[in-house]
This record gives sequence, C-alpha cells and structure tokens, in this order.
Amino acid sequence: MKRFITISLSIITAVMILAPYPVCAKKPVKIGVLVPLTGIAAQGGLEMKYGIEMAAREKGTVLGSPIKLLVEDTQVKPPIAVSKAEKLVYRDDCKALIGVLSSGVGLALAKNINKLNVPFLSTHVMTTKFYGLHPMVFRSGQLANDQTAVGNVKGILARPDLKNRTYYVLVHDYSWGHDAGERFIALAKKNGIKIYNENYDKAPIKTKDWSSYISKIKASGADGIYMAFITNVIPVFAKQAADFGLQDKVKLVSAAAPGPLELEAGGTACHGIFGVSDWSWDVNNPTSDDWEMRFWNEYKTIPSDAAVHSYVGAMNLFNAIEKAGSTDAKAIASALKGISYDGPYGTVRISAKDNCMRNDAVLTETMAASDNPFGATVYMKVLHTFPAAELGPPE
Repeated sequence: MKRFITISLSIITAVMILAPYPVCAKKPVKIGVLVPLTGIAAQGGLEMKYGIEMAAREKGTVLGSPIKLLVEDTQVKPPIAVSKAEKLVYRDDCKALIGVLSSGVGLALAKNINKLNVPFLSTHVMTTKFYGLHPMVFRSGQLANDQTAVGNVKGILARPDLKNRTYYVLVHDYSWGHDAGERFIALAKKNGIKIYNENYDKAPIKTKDWSSYISKIKASGADGIYMAFITNVIPVFAKQAADFGLQDKVKLVSAAAPGPLELEAGGTACHGIFGVSDWSWDVNNPTSDDWEMRFWNEYKTIPSDAAVHSYVGAMNLFNAIEKAGSTDAKAIASALKGISYDGPYGTVRISAKDNCMRNDAVLTETMAASDNPFGATVYMKVLHTFPAAELGPPE
C-alpha cells in the first residue's frame, strides 16, 4: 500500500509539472465600459456596447493578456455613472474607462478623474468642453459640436435649397444641446445664415409631445429647423412635424446623426434630414464595406454610427495600452496622445494638443434606401466628404 501511494504521488506530481498550470496564465486586462442600457438612450448604448465588444474580440489580447470588458449601465444619469465608474476602478481593478454617450455624464466623470486615476476615453461626448479638459480625458468617436457646426454650415451654404432659409433652433435642455445650439448659431450668423431665435428653444429631455414647439415654429415663419436631439427622439419629432404638415415647407438639419433603427421607426417622415457625421453605411470603401458586413453577420442589426465610433475608439485605446507597454495610467494616457487608427471612416487620430480626435466626416441626407444586405428602408446618403483639416479645430 505504501509503495502504491508513493507511485501515485509521483504520477500526480509529474502530471502537474507537465500540464499547463492555470495559476500561471496571464491575468486579463480589465476595461470598464460605461454605456446607457436603460432609459431614453438605451438603443444607442446597446450599439456602443456592440462596437466595443467587436473591437475587443477582434483585437484579442493586449500585452499578451486577454481583454476583459466589464459593462455598466449609466442610465444617462451623472451620479449613477460616477458611482459605476468608482466600482469599476476600485473594486474591479479596471485599467481604463470607455464609452459614455451623454455630455453631462462625460463631464461628471471628468470632474472625478483625479480620484479615479485611470484614462477615460469617450466615444460619443460632443461638448467642446472636452478639448484639453484633463490629461486623462480623451475623445475618439462622434464629432464635437464645433466640428458638426462647421460641417453643417458648409453643407447649408453649398445647397441652394438650404442656404436662403431662416432657421429655428431647438435643442434638448442639457449641456450637449446648449453647446450644439450655440456653436451652430455663432457660425451660421458669421456666414450670413439667418437665425430666427438666437436664444434658441430648450426642450426637456423627457418631452414626448412636440406639438407646442411645432406650433411655435409654424407661427414664426421659419422655413428651416436646426435640431439638437438625442438620436431616438429625432423620428418622434419628425413624425409629429409631418403630421402637422411642417415638413412640406421646412427643411430639417440635425446636430446629431439619427441611428438606423430610429430611422426605420420614423419611416418616410424621416426622409430629408440633413446632417454631418463621421460615418454612415453609405460610406463606400473596402474597409467600411468589410466592417459593416462583419458587424451585420455578428449582430444581425443595421450597422450604426454609434457602433462604429465605439469600435474605432476601443481600437485606439487597446493600441495605446500596447504602445504604453504597461497598464500604468499615466503611460496609457501618454500613449493615447497622437495615436491613430485606420478604420471604416479613414484615419482617426487623437490630437496630442487637446486629447480629441481629428478625422474626415460626411454630410448626409436621409432618404429611401435601395436594396441592401441589411433590409433597411431608410438610410443616410453620403452627399459630401469633409477632410479632417477642414472641420478643425486647428492644431
């Protein structure tokens, strides 16, 4: 019996030496993902999550370790987002934070970044306050409000059916909407575009019945609307405007790109919305075409700008971690400065001057879609491409 036990222990020891020992496996690099998964912006948040997941899956590893995403729902509420960020950093040991749709949430996280002490990269915050806000705060995703204003003003001036109109400005009543309205009005006035209400109207985010605003617009005599709404509200407003007969006389220009599922919900009422954005699935180049089919095959939903922004932002973050050679917060932040990724909408570079991205963008108009792999009935047709340097800001 004693001899049997000795032989058995020898065999077990040999197996343990020869077999892969799980304790020796590299620990994953944890990344905190903050997106709205409930509330008014839930669809956009889900698309953001898809884009970041797709990037992590395709990237595979950083520093030889697997990437582990820990996802938290911000509910588009700054206090909740800050609490979730603290949990991701302090309890879960996340080495960076990514995501965030709302400017209010983004600014709240930035305010707490010294305490969190990890890099925070937003894929969607559009407020101009993000430029050079903090050494640990970055933007690689949706255009900032000044870039959007430049593209939209240039687009209006280039179209005879847009440039001679008087624009009524209507925004969601929070930091992003205010900034978007002010940036557009200032640039429009400078370029001779007529604005009806320079103080602009501010609608609560929870607004569902737009009839009082539509009545004011009709009474104003304005024949253009510049709107800064959370994406899923755009079709609601467009449908109500169509019901009131407003769209027969008024052109809509948007400070934010409507999501593809939102456009489907709006149907024909969403035809004829102009706006500048980074990307739509009408961008035709080999990289974009390949990306959208990979996305479609994985998620079986129409490829969206929210997903592609998040994908590109995540790739910039993952590549920065590898460039840093460690998960040290300051090293990652240093590596993010000036980093770039060549993706579906060309080169997206995070400026070393102000920690915010520069990239080409497209002016689009929503209209009926021809046959396409995604079954979409409405799409954002690309009218013009703006080079990054044309949108600015200067460096």
